[in-house]
Amino acid sequence: MRTFLAVEIPEQVRRKVDRFINEEKKNRLPIKWIKIDNLHITLKFLGEIDEKKQQEILSVLEDISESKPSFQMDLEGVGCFPHLKNPRVLWIAVQQGNEVLTDIANELEEGLSPFGFKIEKRFHGHLTIGRVKKFCKVDDILARSFKSEVFSACAITLFKSTLTPQGPIYEALEKFNLG
Repeated sequence: MRTFLAVEIPEQVRRKVDRFINEEKKNRLPIKWIKIDNLHITLKFLGEIDEKKQQEILSVLEDISESKPSFQMDLEGVGCFPHLKNPRVLWIAVQQGNEVLTDIANELEEGLSPFGFKIEKRFHGHLTIGRVKKFCKVDDILARSFKSEVFSACAITLFKSTLTPQGPIYEALEKFNLG
């Protein structure tokens, strides 16, 4: 099964992001916008795993989640990957809480690497809001401001991702409360 690790976003923040997305949809740019139910902050994409790998992942998640307390986060500012001249992914940045989030992501990298998971070069805390399907100027989107209220990050969730023609369907498999 295809999986990833993430921090879930509370409903009121997802609704605010969804309003931002719906305003941008009116511009009819070639962007595949993320559905409200799929908004999350990815800590690590794991790819295809079997039950043995899942058990290895769960043991790492238990250790890390017990050692890390819950923390406060907010989202602010719009950006893109890889760069403005070739935007492929649109995102909203994690501001408050980014250091703690990065620390958790780095610990996951270290903890999972002995089980054959590739170590990512650099973690950038963000909430993906859209994927650019065909080149278009996104300057107006990036110029917009966005700021969420502060919320608590209380858990790391292991998600299953099922790809469908209508888009991915995410299912929470296991949740590990921080602290």
